[in-house]
Amino acid sequence: MLNFLIDKIIKSRDFEDSKNRNSLISLSGYMGLGFNILLFLVKIIIGLFINSISVISDAVNNLTDSLASIITILGSYFAAKPADEGHPYGHGRSEYIASLLVGISIIIVGLTIAKSSIENIVNPQAISFNLPMLLILIISIGIKVYMYIYNMKIYKKIDSALNKSQALDSRNDVLMSSMVVISVILHAYFNINIEGPVGFVISIIILLSGIEIIKEMGDVLLGKEIDPELINKLRDILMQGEYIQGVHDIELHEYGKNQLFGTAHVEVPVNIDVYTMHEIVDKLEKKAREELQIDLSIHMDPSYCLDKDVYGPNPCKRIKK
Repeated sequence: MLNFLIDKIIKSRDFEDSKNRNSLISLSGYMGLGFNILLFLVKIIIGLFINSISVISDAVNNLTDSLASIITILGSYFAAKPADEGHPYGHGRSEYIASLLVGISIIIVGLTIAKSSIENIVNPQAISFNLPMLLILIISIGIKVYMYIYNMKIYKKIDSALNKSQALDSRNDVLMSSMVVISVILHAYFNINIEGPVGFVISIIILLSGIEIIKEMGDVLLGKEIDPELINKLRDILMQGEYIQGVHDIELHEYGKNQLFGTAHVEVPVNIDVYTMHEIVDKLEKKAREELQIDLSIHMDPSYCLDKDVYGPNPCKRIKK
């Protein structure tokens, strides 16, 4: 289904392109919204028809799950907005803020389940066997498993924080629904009530997934260290420039996926004219943008390696060898 929609709606699989990347994230959000609304409608109709509070409550849960999908859609929309006067580095970090909100919503769900599970452990409640509810939950699990799979597939393909958050949210729903199904069957056939203890364990898993998302997004928003391997690649590119004697003070900042901005200082001979060095530096900035997707600004520092009184004739060439 996902591949079909990509071909029909996005019509391109070049997800290095930021427009296509954001379109894919948005598409996954609309898919999640559609699935959650479908589950809500089916469950609310059946719940009202059979007068089941459990089914109606589960329907409301799917409606609240739609919030994560809406956050994904809005996050990808704002992340795709171009740079403007008030935001010269673009709006790419909107994706991280949206993921942070999903993480917070997961924490709230985890705390809610932990509370109800503890109450169930202290005061165990009888679990009623309801075949329609059981069938609905099994169908719901299948849909949520699919949502987990396609969100993880997108996350691994384009490294989307939003899709990772959506995948974890879907996985948590699978765990919760599976717990209910197993608890109902065990209580109906073996008179064993594990809903409270198992629910508490699942709440811990949900809380940990929410904490993981919040920590990752917090690190990015606060300016975590850029991958040293990327910095080394940039240094290698700059050192390939003609007359470049050294590179230092490389600073890179991420403002969204594939939106890196930075500065670097290069050491250049004092007796090479400014026009020549300006042309060389322009080429290096272009190369950094094309090969590493880094919008780089290079500052030139004077190097005295061509001082013939100190180094003799052609000292820069001799030093580079």
